[in-house]
Amino acid sequence: MIELMGSQAGRTTGGQVLRGSRTTGHLATLSGPALRGSKYLLAGFLLAALWLVAPSAGVPAGPTATADTGAEVTLTLLHNNDGESALLEQMNVFGPEGERESVAVGSIAAYKAVVDRETALARSAGNAVINVYAGDAYLAGANLLCGRREGNPLFDAIAQQAIDYDAHVIGNHEFDSGPDLFERFVRALGPHPFLSANLDFAAEPGFGDLIDDDGLISGADLEAPVIGRSMVVDDQPTGARFGLIGATTPSLPQVSVPRGVAVTPDLASTAGAVQAEIDRFLGLGVTKIIFVSHLQSIANDVELVGQLRGVDVAVAGGGGELLTNPEVADSLQVLPGESAEADATYPFEVLDADGRTVYVVTTTGNYRYLGRLDVEFDAAGEVSRVVGEESYPRPVRPADSGSDDGAVAKDVGLVAAVELPLRDCLSELAAVKVASTEVLLEHSREAVRSRETNTANLVVDAFVDSFERHGAANGVPDSAWSNPVIGLQNGGGIRQTGGEFLPVDGSVPGPIYLVGLLDLLPFGNSIVVIPDVSAASLKDAFELSVSRYPEPNGGFLHVAGISVTYDPGREPGSRVRSLTLANGDAIVNAGAVIAEAPRLTVVTNSFVAGGGNGYEMLAGYPGQVQLPVSDFEALLGYLEHLGNVSARDARYAASGDGRIRFAETPLAPAAVESGQAQEPTPAPSSAVKSDRQDSAPSPGPSNGAQIALAVVIVPLLAVFLIAAAWWIGRPRERPSRGRG
Repeated sequence: MIELMGSQAGRTTGGQVLRGSRTTGHLATLSGPALRGSKYLLAGFLLAALWLVAPSAGVPAGPTATADTGAEVTLTLLHNNDGESALLEQMNVFGPEGERESVAVGSIAAYKAVVDRETALARSAGNAVINVYAGDAYLAGANLLCGRREGNPLFDAIAQQAIDYDAHVIGNHEFDSGPDLFERFVRALGPHPFLSANLDFAAEPGFGDLIDDDGLISGADLEAPVIGRSMVVDDQPTGARFGLIGATTPSLPQVSVPRGVAVTPDLASTAGAVQAEIDRFLGLGVTKIIFVSHLQSIANDVELVGQLRGVDVAVAGGGGELLTNPEVADSLQVLPGESAEADATYPFEVLDADGRTVYVVTTTGNYRYLGRLDVEFDAAGEVSRVVGEESYPRPVRPADSGSDDGAVAKDVGLVAAVELPLRDCLSELAAVKVASTEVLLEHSREAVRSRETNTANLVVDAFVDSFERHGAANGVPDSAWSNPVIGLQNGGGIRQTGGEFLPVDGSVPGPIYLVGLLDLLPFGNSIVVIPDVSAASLKDAFELSVSRYPEPNGGFLHVAGISVTYDPGREPGSRVRSLTLANGDAIVNAGAVIAEAPRLTVVTNSFVAGGGNGYEMLAGYPGQVQLPVSDFEALLGYLEHLGNVSARDARYAASGDGRIRFAETPLAPAAVESGQAQEPTPAPSSAVKSDRQDSAPSPGPSNGAQIALAVVIVPLLAVFLIAAAWWIGRPRERPSRGRG
């Protein structure tokens, strides 16, 4: 009996979806005089020759197809995502007024202790263990800044190097400061694989020696850092072999600054890139396949997994969803003061393109949870059972957190190498007082991405103040009736690393420290002046700003020098009802642009000016001028000038001064557009417009079509050759086939 590996068995019978299994496809069972002697040898020779030539038909090369033991195995899959430089513990505050409690959670040293504990438990049970990081390994802010200072190591790299990860998948925040910092991070981490099937680094020469030749990494004995599309993991204690495939959000050019790093433009093309790697694994006999992504929401993973064939388990990153197992007590899987997603369980079950069940997991970031999924694979490489009693997120609680449930002693090595020096650096920054405030300044994620806030007003007012201080010296005309100046700031550029309020401790009156501003505006965007912008272009920008309302949206615009009224219940393109300048002149009224409206000067950050969050209508204007000041420096100078944010200053009242208003028209059911990544990240301060591409080709050579062609042609040729061998050897004196 002659078998070809890697074909897929049927998945449905009579309309009923079956689990199915990957099997070898039986071409035929041949016997009889027609295939005896030399003719049988000829058929075998021809088949062998056919398989020797198969790689030239487009099947990618890779590690030697050494099959695993083929035995049943239980896999413990450990995972996290979106650590985002949250290396120190955070405080969860909860409970009713007057009975508030606080508990310390997270920290990289406690997280490592949880990883080590779960790894040891899994190994003692005889399980295979894989540990993956699903993207966003660091994030701009005071913590990252301390690691980037001259003479300092990258604390994120030290921390992650100490944890036994098998692979990292590349997220969007890795490119917030451009590819150069990511290159430094990859090299600092040492011999370690980074995965993404849909990124192409060919236009970034700094990565030349880091790219795996054929994109398929062998996890054994890595001697240097390497970037690839997929990876083979051989679990030594069990002898089991697994395939890992990575993918990055297609919205990368809109939400970060990849510069010359190209990415697939949408989920469909991303699915094609991932499927090519799946097919490569199946061709090598690797049937236990894990897909790890950073697509920014589990909804995107559900959509993409539905287009794939052959994945068993998927790990999602970027969405921050907390999934829980309903069969496990919440006290074992949810931190005090937190709650899980109401409509999704751990794991989340999704049907792939063949109707097979794929088990999808994710968890909340900031090193607050370690995900653990235990699945049993049968001898054919199919998931036969999820081990429910072991599959749930493990909360990270330091032993000194005030909570005894599952608390762990911190890893002493990471306390010494990361936490203590980082605390020293932050203490220096926290000692520098910038200003005082009599009002609580809010910048929660939900607020700055969907409505006016006093913190955002403060930021965008600082932009206009920066224009007045530096504009004339840099060749831009002063503000005038014929040249009104307005400020714009995207909500996603205002961050929450240091908390959701200034002062950080939430008490007023109180001080504003330097460290708080670094965490608030961590990206180092330049202030950019865009002259001669038409009212029509500005209306288009505000239409984009409100396009996802009421969903929080990183592209939501905050304003200075202008007020806007939205009616989100109207059709797209007609939701901006009015735009009124600070002097009372309308440039849009009743949804229509005023014919005699003046052209405007827009002051914004370099991310928005470069087309970030989709603001291409602003990026297209010539004559942009970069001022010699960053967004952080603009806010710092403005606050130093104010000295104190007064409770009598209407601009910074609790809900702002009414610059952004919403009409009362009820939202239509289809008013909210979903399915797109919403995480914003800004451009580097070194350029007004980044060199990123707004749509990118699929990374590397396209193997999907070649593989598909080979999968069809090779079996057909094999059948043809066997038939030819039979024809040659058939008994010539009989008109019918030999009977055997």
